[in-house]
Amino acid sequence: MLLELLVSKYFKYTDIRYFTYTSLDKIANSLGSKTTGSGKDALQNGSDESKNRSSIFIHNIYNLLAHVPLMDFQKESTFDMWSTVGLSSKGENDSSKDTSTYINKKLKLKFTKAWLSFLKLPLPLDVYKEVLASIHQNVIPSMSNPSILCDFLTRSYDIGGVISVMALSGLFILMTQHGLEYPKFYEKLYALLTPAVFMAKHRSVFLQLLDTCLKSSYLPAYLAAAFAKRLSRLALSVPPAGALIIIALIHNLLRRHPSVNFLVHWEVDESDSNATREASQSKKIGSDPFNQNDADPAKSGAMRSSLWEIDTLRHHYSSAVSRFVVSLEEDLTVRAKTTEMKITDFSSGSYATVFRDELTCALLVWMRLWQDVADLPFPSSLSPYLVGCGLAPNLCMGSHAGGV
Repeated sequence: MLLELLVSKYFKYTDIRYFTYTSLDKIANSLGSKTTGSGKDALQNGSDESKNRSSIFIHNIYNLLAHVPLMDFQKESTFDMWSTVGLSSKGENDSSKDTSTYINKKLKLKFTKAWLSFLKLPLPLDVYKEVLASIHQNVIPSMSNPSILCDFLTRSYDIGGVISVMALSGLFILMTQHGLEYPKFYEKLYALLTPAVFMAKHRSVFLQLLDTCLKSSYLPAYLAAAFAKRLSRLALSVPPAGALIIIALIHNLLRRHPSVNFLVHWEVDESDSNATREASQSKKIGSDPFNQNDADPAKSGAMRSSLWEIDTLRHHYSSAVSRFVVSLEEDLTVRAKTTEMKITDFSSGSYATVFRDELTCALLVWMRLWQDVADLPFPSSLSPYLVGCGLAPNLCMGSHAGGV
């Protein structure tokens, strides 16, 4: 009730936002001092009641920070004030433009300090996830210096699992828009590609960012090959919706990086044919030099492997996957004959969407067949069988058998 009152009646005033950020900064610093040094040991060894109290404080601070309306610092030039005292130190003769710039600067600074103090607290897991899920939209654009968040985001990215997946959005913005250098970014991204990521709640955003991260023309061939190979191996074990998006990702990778087209088509010179033949004869049948358990893409052996998994997907139990592979298999590596796949069309897929698409396809086939059958001059005595369930299952089974 109190939060709703603040949002609806008071947070529209610039000075109230300013002093709210100031107060939250002080409260977060005060709470943080209790979790450092001897205070931290006391908190860890304290009762459940003290831990719960600390967690409630952190939740309350986050709720206030998250509900203070963000300001458009580029467009907003007038500011409604609850009080005319305390925020602006400019004189009355100063131009409104200078005053606006001054207020924007001070408000951004207080916003930044409040969030930095809050992020230093031992955040509960639910708050931690909420912050990571929204930090690229609700925090970074309003920071006075977004690069200050690099320590928080890199620590989160190094944790692994779902936390790393959720930290990727903010970290990617710092790298592409604010000049952050993170040497092991692609190695960490490579390690995140596990079957679990295709079940994660935020998989849609992650997979779209993955596709964006792999767009760079400066991506080394060994990295492009390692990502393509790791994704293709995952396609054998993830649900059909995951296999569909993997096929689209690999398609985009091969199109953007022609240097790894050898993964689907080996070209052997005649001078090297004898050596190649001897090497292929010495290789064990069914062996693959790619090591999917190696976390280092440079040591994975992807450059000596091939995308045999894509051919395997032609026989996938889901007809949606097998049809998609066949549709992309021809001219897969010819850039002029293909276009990039939109990952957004696949990133939110699930068993439900695959089932819905298959059912829609089957119903369309059934309707076409039913229209053809209905036009035939059947005796009226057969009409109950045509309308009943006797014909529909046969038609549906026929449509699946035909691979429609």
